[in-house]
Amino acid sequence: MRVFRAAGITVAAVALIAIAGSPASAGTSVTSYGQSSVDSCTSGSVGRFDDVGEHFYLTDTCADYMSAVLKVDVAPFQSYGGYDFTIWNSGKAGSTKDENRSYAEGTGVCIQAGGGDSLSREWGWWGYWTCGTA
Repeated sequence: MRVFRAAGITVAAVALIAIAGSPASAGTSVTSYGQSSVDSCTSGSVGRFDDVGEHFYLTDTCADYMSAVLKVDVAPFQSYGGYDFTIWNSGKAGSTKDENRSYAEGTGVCIQAGGGDSLSREWGWWGYWTCGTA
């Protein structure tokens, strides 16, 4: 009887360690679609915040000679359209840039995708702001 009890305790302990070591996801992932300057494209860029690991993904979705850009605002939020930083993807259409950050669980994150010229930093074609949590 003691052998079964010891084995049961060992199995339970291993299961708890496995659960404790797995990443938690209590946040919300969000996606923003930037507009395109070309009629044949449904969007010029797609920005995504993934709450698992706090990754930002920015994809250039249209061969429109524009770079994809993502504005990011992290709580505490900026007022009057402000933001904390930008991510640029100057790759070819279809390329995706991955930027990893680290935030405390429950931190608010808002993103807005658009397009522009990464050299001059002129931009536009903004989609809507969307907000999630880390």
